[in-house]
Amino acid sequence: MSTQQRPPAHDQEQRALAPIRWGRPSGGVVVALLIWVVGIFLAAVVPLLLLGSDPYEAAPVGRIGVGLAFTLVGSLIMVLSAYLLYRKSGSIGAAILAFVPSFVFATLGILMTTMKTLYGQ
Repeated sequence: MSTQQRPPAHDQEQRALAPIRWGRPSGGVVVALLIWVVGIFLAAVVPLLLLGSDPYEAAPVGRIGVGLAFTLVGSLIMVLSAYLLYRKSGSIGAAILAFVPSFVFATLGILMTTMKTLYGQ
């Protein structure tokens, strides 16, 4: 009986694990994410520029209405892009991560409108 010795694992030519290859997102996923970023800009930055960051500071009623409109339109754009993201990627987790901030921004916009209106009187 002959015993054949095997070389140690670190001397073998083959790798034990395949190299990690990261998947690339499709063009539709990237477009949906860019639309989502535009929604964040409309929902957060535009009302911030119109009304200021202090909720206890009064603002004209016209500006308050325009700020709320931008917040709600931006939130709607974020919801639509989350739906597109779900359709393109098939991942419900990605859609939930895109849906949640849209509802948060809509709620915060309504609260900011209430605060600005109450302190404006």
